[in-house]
Amino acid sequence: MVAKFIEFLGEHAAEIIALCALGLTIYQAIIARRHNVLSVQPYITEFNHRETSSGCGLLTFRLMNHGVGPAFITGFKILLDGKLVNDFDEALAEVLKDKKYNHSITHLGEGYAMPAGEAKDVLILEMPLGPDDSLDEIEKRLNRFDVVVDYQSAYKKRATLDTRNIGESANK
Repeated sequence: MVAKFIEFLGEHAAEIIALCALGLTIYQAIIARRHNVLSVQPYITEFNHRETSSGCGLLTFRLMNHGVGPAFITGFKILLDGKLVNDFDEALAEVLKDKKYNHSITHLGEGYAMPAGEAKDVLILEMPLGPDDSLDEIEKRLNRFDVVVDYQSAYKKRATLDTRNIGESANK
């Protein structure tokens, strides 16, 4: 039995080596593909910044691509109390109706390619603060807003940043 097996190996050595080489080549191609996909994977996160100085408060909501590849934006929505906002200026005025403020708003359009390492300020809010005023109350009001960003990598791998799910699993 062993002799026949050794004889078989001897007669078919070239075919066995070719099959092993083919198997290793396929395995190497699969590993290289996985590496290539990961090497361009974007990862969008959010960051809130607040600053107070001499009677003025500044709040900034920023989106950043901390991945290693560009994020191709396929959808961008702003929600207020879970409902889609069509006019962010109007919604902001409703939430901050009794406050004076200056603001800057940025929308990421479909098809926008956010390079790795880039940060975009979605909302910059500046307002006067009296001696008894605090940004805490303003931040509570702004927490009624949520942002949903759908994006994909260069390999069409889809992901979503949904600030309603922060703390659960924001990027899937």
